[in-house]
Amino acid sequence: MKIQMIVHIKNEDGTLGADSTAIEVDVPNYEAFTGPENFGEVFDQYERKVLEARNEVVEVASEKYLGGMVKKNTVRSRETKWKNN
Repeated sequence: MKIQMIVHIKNEDGTLGADSTAIEVDVPNYEAFTGPENFGEVFDQYERKVLEARNEVVEVASEKYLGGMVKKNTVRSRETKWKNN
């Protein structure tokens, strides 16, 4: 079984502010949750994978977003410099 997470960073008008980012990871399937003696261990495995995936996908999405901001600000800075010269 897999879990897929997709992060969209959107502008206030609903347009994408950065490229979408996705991650897909394997997680224990339903059959792994057999009986109360296994539940805690299997759930721990599931939770760890999901939290690690969440952290990774948000980190990559943030890097894309911030990278885009740096590019835009660099262009704006150059345009302002050219206008003032």
